Amino acid sequence: MSTLTIRNLHKSYGGLEILAGINLEAQTGEFVALVGPSGCGKSTLLAMIAGLETVTSGEIWIGDRLVNSVQPKDRDIAMVFQSYALYPTMTVRENITFGMESRGVPKAAQAEAVKRVAALLQIEQLLKRKPGQLSGG
Repeated sequence: MSTLTIRNLHKSYGGLEILAGINLEAQTGEFVALVGPSGCGKSTLLAMIAGLETVTSGEIWIGDRLVNSVQPKDRDIAMVFQSYALYPTMTVRENITFGMESRGVPKAAQAEAVKRVAALLQIEQLLKRKPGQLSGG
């Protein structure tokens, strides 16, 4: 994982400015939480980092690479949406490994990633469940 640096980031839709002058630096291993009321730009910021939204102005750096124009598939970023963006027929484990499987990541590396993520999120006991078997809380 690399450092994430955001410099003077702006996002506008026509005349409506959604994000204005966002600056952020997150070092490898840090945990960052974005909080704020609905509509304040949290999801927009995350979508811009992932490359799902374009940058109006400013810079997004991942490590020493400016990624403003880099395609989402080439950013090595994953995103978990608040609403179900999970495959309902897959288990939690299968949902976690789906992207890695698609990219040909070796099974041992997938297993290690699942173990690490599940421990971080404290969901080890939920890995065999399907999304419909999970609580919203």
